[in-house]
Amino acid sequence: MVHPFAGMFKKALTKSSSEDNFVLAEAEKLRKKGYSVVEIYDVLTKLQHTLIREADLEVVSEAVEEFSKYLEE
Repeated sequence: MVHPFAGMFKKALTKSSSEDNFVLAEAEKLRKKGYSVVEIYDVLTKLQHTLIREADLEVVSEAVEEFSKYLEE
């Protein structure tokens, strides 16, 4: 079964570019709503491993890297 966040991140990815990372913005919104940082990070990393297009991989990789700072808190 696909995690609900995965669909949200995929939708955000279609609107993202190298300048505007809507995947990261969506992850931040979920964190601010109180969802588990670990859960959000896990879904981001799983999405990262499924991507083929280089542009998509760059956007999600940036989101994973930026969001990982919350794991250290």
